[in-house]
Amino acid sequence: MIRHLHILLALFMLFMLFAFSACVTKTQEKKTLDSPDKAKILTPFEQLSFKSEGKTVFEDEGKFILIEGSKCMQRDNGAEAATVLQWIEMPGYVDSATVVLNGWDLRYLQKDREVNSMKADIIHSKLVKSAGSSFLVFEVQGKLDDQNRADAYEFCVFYSGFGYRSVWFDAAIEWDYNGIEASALQNKAQGAVATVENLGSKGTLKGNDVIAIIPRGFDFQFDDTFECELRFPPCKWADRADYRLLQAAYSLSQTGASPNRDGSPHWVTQTIFKDNDTRTHRIKTRAAQIRGSSVKLRADFLALNPRAGKTNTCRKNTDGIVRTQTFRINDLPYDYAVPMLTGWDLSYECEHQQVQRAGIWIHDIHFNPEANSLEYQVSSILRDQDGAPSFNAAHRITVLGLNRLPSPEQHRIPKIEIKLREY
Repeated sequence: MIRHLHILLALFMLFMLFAFSACVTKTQEKKTLDSPDKAKILTPFEQLSFKSEGKTVFEDEGKFILIEGSKCMQRDNGAEAATVLQWIEMPGYVDSATVVLNGWDLRYLQKDREVNSMKADIIHSKLVKSAGSSFLVFEVQGKLDDQNRADAYEFCVFYSGFGYRSVWFDAAIEWDYNGIEASALQNKAQGAVATVENLGSKGTLKGNDVIAIIPRGFDFQFDDTFECELRFPPCKWADRADYRLLQAAYSLSQTGASPNRDGSPHWVTQTIFKDNDTRTHRIKTRAAQIRGSSVKLRADFLALNPRAGKTNTCRKNTDGIVRTQTFRINDLPYDYAVPMLTGWDLSYECEHQQVQRAGIWIHDIHFNPEANSLEYQVSSILRDQDGAPSFNAAHRITVLGLNRLPSPEQHRIPKIEIKLREY
C-alpha cells in the first residue's frame, strides 16, 4: 500500500513536470479508415494514470534492461500537435535511462489530403526515482496537417527505452530532458536535400570516451507562401501552403564514434520533404547523446537521393497495406545492444500523391548476447485513399553497444591494515 502511494505521488510530480508543455483540451473521438477506434483522446494526467504496455526485450537483472513499446493519440483537427505522455516503470536498480524514437505512424482519419507539415518528436525525457522505484517518463508530439488544419488525424509513436545501473558502466546520458534541437530553413534554390550539422562543445570527450547520438525526432513544414485554392471561404494572403507528397526522408549520421581532434562530438542530419517540385521548407531535428568508454557504435548511413517527379514507367498497382520485413545483424561484440532507427526514406512509386497514411517503425526486437546477434522487424506504409500507386521504403539501423566494466567488487580499494607495535 505504501509503495502504491509513492507511485501515485511520483506520477503527480511527473504530471506537474510536463504540464507546462501539454495542452489539456476537450476533443471528439473519431474513427479511422483502417484502425480500430481504440485511441481515445486523454488528458495528460489521464495518460500518466495508465502504466505503459511496453514489452521487455532483454534484461540482465541488476545491470541492464531494454523495453520497446508504442502509443497512439488522435486529434480532431491539425491546429495543435497530438501530445503523448508515457511512463515506463523500470527496475529499482536502474539509475540511468533514456528513450529512442524508433518509429512513427501518421494518418488522416477521414480521407486523404495534401500536407503542410509532418512531425514526430520526443521533446522531453526524464528518469525519476521514488522510494526504490524508477520511472522513465517522456513527452512526444506528433502532427499531420494540411492548409486548413481542419482534419482529424492519428499519431502513433514507437519507442525503445533502456536503463542500467551506472556502477557497471562508464556511460553518461546527456541532453536527455530537452534534447539537442537544431533547425534550418531550406530554400528552394538550395535543392531538395537539407543538411543540418551539429557540433558539440569543445573538450566534451576525453581519453577513451566514445559518443553515440540518439535520434529523438523531426519536424518538417512547407514554408508559408501565397497559395490560393478554389474554396469557401476565400483564401487569404497569410494562409499556409500545402502540397501533395512525393518523398519524405531522414538520415542521421556520425562519421565515427570518436570525437574530433578538439574533443567535440560531430554529427549531421540530412532530410528530404518534397512534392514533384522542390519547395522551400523548414526542418527541425532533435537528438540526445550518450558517451563514455563503455559506449560502442556500429554506425550505418542512408544516402538520400531526391526523386525528380513523375517517372516514365509508372505502375498503377494497388499496395495500400503495411509492409513488414525481418532483419538480422550478426557479429556484435557487445554485452548489450540497442537498435536505433537513424535513417528512413519513404516515396511514392510514380509521382506525388495526397496522403492518407505515412509511417515507418521498428518492432519485435530480439537481442541474443550469446550469439552476438540482433533481430528486428521494420514496418512501413505510404498511401493515399485508394492505395495506388505503390510506395518505396528504405531504412538504416545504428546499433548502440554497451560493454560492462569489471565487477564493482574489483573496483573497491583494498583495505590496508596497519598494526602498531607497542613498546
